Amino acid sequence: MMNNGYQQYQRANVTSATPETLVVLLYSELLCSLASARDACRRNDAITKNKNTIKAIRILTELMISLNMEEGQEVALNLSLLYEYISKKLLQVGRDMATGPYDEAIKLLHPLKEAWELVASPKGTAHTALAAAVTA
Repeated sequence: MMNNGYQQYQRANVTSATPETLVVLLYSELLCSLASARDACRRNDAITKNKNTIKAIRILTELMISLNMEEGQEVALNLSLLYEYISKKLLQVGRDMATGPYDEAIKLLHPLKEAWELVASPKGTAHTALAAAVTA
């Protein structure tokens, strides 16, 4: 019952969120999935690693298809190339339990999450070309 209430709360947050806030939510979940996959590698837990790797790749795909290449131009293109690069690195992991690809992805994506948090801030002072890169 408690879980149902939490799910309703989360659903309300998503349905009322701005596009910029949705991107922040996606980045948060993406970074969490990458960290969970990395930690699973350290524990030699292939099932958890694979589950979280697949989730991360799905989120990267969602971020890619949400890009507005026309409005975002160079920023959108660079984000697309970054998402594609990270997705390929994660797909290459396979059975390997190396944490390097996850560490690299987290290192590359964390500053972008912080930038999106500024863009999505209520003051809106950081509304830049980054926001134009996302389909409204």
